[in-house]
Amino acid sequence: MKKHIGIIGFYGILLLTSACASQSPTASTQTGIASSKTKSGEASRNEHHVFQQDLSSFRPKFKDQDDASQVVNSAKASKIVFDNRDVPLYINKRLDPILDTIASQNKNIKFANGFRIQIYVGNDRKSADDAKVYTYQTYPEIFPYLTFQQPVYKVKVGDFLNRMDAERYFASIKETYPSALILPDKVEIKKGMFVK
Repeated sequence: MKKHIGIIGFYGILLLTSACASQSPTASTQTGIASSKTKSGEASRNEHHVFQQDLSSFRPKFKDQDDASQVVNSAKASKIVFDNRDVPLYINKRLDPILDTIASQNKNIKFANGFRIQIYVGNDRKSADDAKVYTYQTYPEIFPYLTFQQPVYKVKVGDFLNRMDAERYFASIKETYPSALILPDKVEIKKGMFVK
């Protein structure tokens, strides 16, 4: 209980000392105080601090900005007209070899992250071959892939670059192979472009 009284007393003293603090503005040379009249005619004092000191000498000055304005002014004064239709820009000469190297590197990229539908997982080679034949007959535009990791055969179909393409085939494949799954996989880009 004594502890609570001590805390209340401390806050009371803090409140009294803050109430006695000066309320006058400290920078009267740099600020202006505006007064206005209310509707009843009595003057009320609204403090609006307006900064009146000129700080333009402290603002940064950039050489490029001054040079750019001089270049623009000199171009306006001379009024030179360039015809760029016949002369290629110098940047194109430097940029073309870089774009050619990027294009040749992109031609070497054959695989990308995509999706395949796994239609069969099991130990029976004949069932795996049947799933592969089913894919060839029903969906000739997508390619089946048979992998064997002893003792399991897996048949995955398609080279889908995005999941939406895989979803279109997934519904009809799921009717024949209820255990089918859409799995992320590395796919061939060229084959993925031909999937409708």
